[in-house]
Amino acid sequence: MNKKFLSAILFGALMVSSTGTFVSCKDYDDDIDNLQGQIDKLATKEDMEAKLAQMQAAIDAAKATAEEALKKAEAGGNADEIADLTKRIEALEKATIDVEALKKELKDAVNEDIDKFRGEMEELIGEVEGLVGKIADLVTSVELVKSYAIDQESGFAPIMLSTAIEQENVFSEGISNKITFTKDAEVQTPGQFLVRVSPTNAVLTPDMISLVNSQGENLDGILEVVKVEKSEVLLSRAANESGLWNVTVQLKNYGDGKAFDAATSNEGKKILFAAQVNNTLSTSETRYVTSSYDLTLGWKEFEGANKLNYFVDTKNVAEINNRFSNTSLSLKEQTATIDYKELEWKDKAAVKPTADNTINDDNRSAEEVYPAVQGQALKIALSSSNDEVVAPTNIRAIYVVLDKQNAVESAPSELNAWNSYTYTGLNTVVEGTSTEITIDSKSAINDIIGFRVFAVNYDGTLVDPDGKAFYVNLGDKSADWNAVDTKITALSPDAVTTTKSEEITVSLTKLTAPTTAEWTTDKIDETTPVFHAYFVDKDNQVIYNTLSANNLSDVDFSKVAKVYTMPALPDWTSYEDNKAYNGTLTIKNESGHVLATMNLSMTKVLPTGIPEGFSIKTAQVAEGIYNCYMIPDTWAASQATEGTMEMSEIFNFGKGTPAQYNISFATSTVDKNNKPAAITVKGDEKLVVNKDYINNNDKHVTTVVYNYGKISSVKEGAEYVDVTRAAAEFQTIYNCIYNNTYSWHWATAEELKVDKLPYYTELTYGTDADLKADTYIYGVSTWDGRYSAFLNDTYKSSLVIEDATLTSDANGEEEYFDVEIADGHIVKFNAVAESSTTNPTAPVQSTLTITAKDMYGHDVVIKLPMTVNKR
Repeated sequence: MNKKFLSAILFGALMVSSTGTFVSCKDYDDDIDNLQGQIDKLATKEDMEAKLAQMQAAIDAAKATAEEALKKAEAGGNADEIADLTKRIEALEKATIDVEALKKELKDAVNEDIDKFRGEMEELIGEVEGLVGKIADLVTSVELVKSYAIDQESGFAPIMLSTAIEQENVFSEGISNKITFTKDAEVQTPGQFLVRVSPTNAVLTPDMISLVNSQGENLDGILEVVKVEKSEVLLSRAANESGLWNVTVQLKNYGDGKAFDAATSNEGKKILFAAQVNNTLSTSETRYVTSSYDLTLGWKEFEGANKLNYFVDTKNVAEINNRFSNTSLSLKEQTATIDYKELEWKDKAAVKPTADNTINDDNRSAEEVYPAVQGQALKIALSSSNDEVVAPTNIRAIYVVLDKQNAVESAPSELNAWNSYTYTGLNTVVEGTSTEITIDSKSAINDIIGFRVFAVNYDGTLVDPDGKAFYVNLGDKSADWNAVDTKITALSPDAVTTTKSEEITVSLTKLTAPTTAEWTTDKIDETTPVFHAYFVDKDNQVIYNTLSANNLSDVDFSKVAKVYTMPALPDWTSYEDNKAYNGTLTIKNESGHVLATMNLSMTKVLPTGIPEGFSIKTAQVAEGIYNCYMIPDTWAASQATEGTMEMSEIFNFGKGTPAQYNISFATSTVDKNNKPAAITVKGDEKLVVNKDYINNNDKHVTTVVYNYGKISSVKEGAEYVDVTRAAAEFQTIYNCIYNNTYSWHWATAEELKVDKLPYYTELTYGTDADLKADTYIYGVSTWDGRYSAFLNDTYKSSLVIEDATLTSDANGEEEYFDVEIADGHIVKFNAVAESSTTNPTAPVQSTLTITAKDMYGHDVVIKLPMTVNKR
């Protein structure tokens, strides 16, 4: 077979088996010394072909990581590292796999070609190791972890070891893989501790771990690590890689105990040890990572377990039926005769039961039969705890058989039926404290089957005199409804538990005789459930939900069209942003068998925009500028101190809550340090601005945001932040009505509602004129016609005349008339002193300039044409 193909297989096993990619040039996946096990798993054509695409992806990822490392090395000027990385990249480029060509070669290969793979493995390991370089430094840290099963709250429990002296026994005759115990033979029993490594996907092997004291001295001479296993202690439902490992150790030889005492204590005090992980390979320098020094070791006389306690999956055997009497729930007819007497040890465990060392006990006839599933493995795990699986350290092996002694001999024979079914895992001794059995017969569905578990201590004594039985009711595999992942948008801190997620379309099956439903979710601060699921039909009617106690017999899940979720906790800040909270709905029938399972998730997301329907009212903002006509607190001229504007006059708030809109107007006030500051108002409020800012000219940057409130899990300091989203931005000018949209002119007859004008705008030189001019001056507002008015009667008396002059247009001088004002009105034009020797030679075009004060005390200047004629 093409050697490049074999190199690819090995290379892929190296890089893909745990994480699928390189982590860094020095921090790769899986120790190369662990490759043998990976290669063993690629024994067939199908296995090899399935890995090809993964291998190429791994090579590409390794190359990309090396190239990134090269950039950093070049920036740092490290010549040796640059050279090493350059060679590495070249080697990775040469390793690129022609996937399709290799697949074809594999297809054409014969078994002999694949067999050659085994013979060339050692050579290829060297080649790949040379290609990859230092595949070391995988474990970057190791820490000791307290286990609820092993340790106490006050500290780490000592690793207790012992030496068992075997009693003569065979465990058991007629059973595969039997164990022979030799009288007086010495065997060491194990102890355990728990570690967490980083990165969490790192792989530990027994030869990597040692216990060392603070002087750097290890216990390798007297202690061996016999097993490391991934641990599920402290894991949540959602965890994938925890980095937790159970480490099992035992003495190589205890002897008289002097060597052990000398290594583990000093002057009567226990020596503290740390867990040390060796990452060293042949191609790298020696490197270790070490935990804290918190472990101690102890030794005690061996004492075999004398109570057989185990779990079937997650249920303790104490809660599972046996046939202690003919009232057992596992008996279809309780007229059956049960002659067998269950035994337990009176005191210590022994090799053989006798009338003197046993008693009749273990009545579980009233417990429910365990619901097993056809074709699905049952895990049987011995435990020293009744609450969770804690592997005993004094038990060596286990096996499971049919509970033949309690099979009912009726027509047809129950035992004959049991024997006709297909099993895996029965009648075989398994070293350790757990095993699995499977009932793989369709014909066994709905039947009740009994099993009996036996276990043996390290010294050859039986944990239970006659084993411990449990009974199962076999059911068919459950419906595995497709997972539903929902997203729910947090919109208001006041409406959490009534907020619905998006609706997800589903297609579910009808269930036969469902009776109970179990709904479990992830926890938040030990609170569960954290959300509920709602199942609706095509008419959007809820036909089932996980919050209410539904009568399942009335529910036809085949009618479910959509599913949505709703939070169960009243505070959005309890839910992490963008985190999926998982839940599982398990529906069972009366026998406890699972009919259907559905995994659901709810992810809280934050809104990306503002509520629908928000807009600035039509024609309010032109070319990015909003001319805001402020309403004075009083209209009387010179009396107003501030102007206001309702935000509802400017905006359409749509489906959003007006009070949650924050509108900020820049440089519209001063702060406590007399520095320019913004005014921020809510959408249901009014803007109030001091009169000094209402000048028809200055622009104020205006921003509108929607404040969703405290709906995020993000904090600043001790406080949760408000979530805001931008709605609009423009500039605002604070105006009064007398701005550039307001103009003045001499009133027309139509405006005066007369046929003939009652006034004149031409004066005669030297002659006084009783012209009440403001009576005939008309102001027009093109912004709002309601403000159009005669100067002598302005809108709500909002103008008062302060001064007036008549000047010649030619030179701007007050040459011929003084304008007389009384009570804020023009009452007369008085001619200046006459000269008998002078007289204009032609009509003088002149301008009447009136200065008035508006409601804010601002000057309003009015200019109108007039003419002075010669005498």
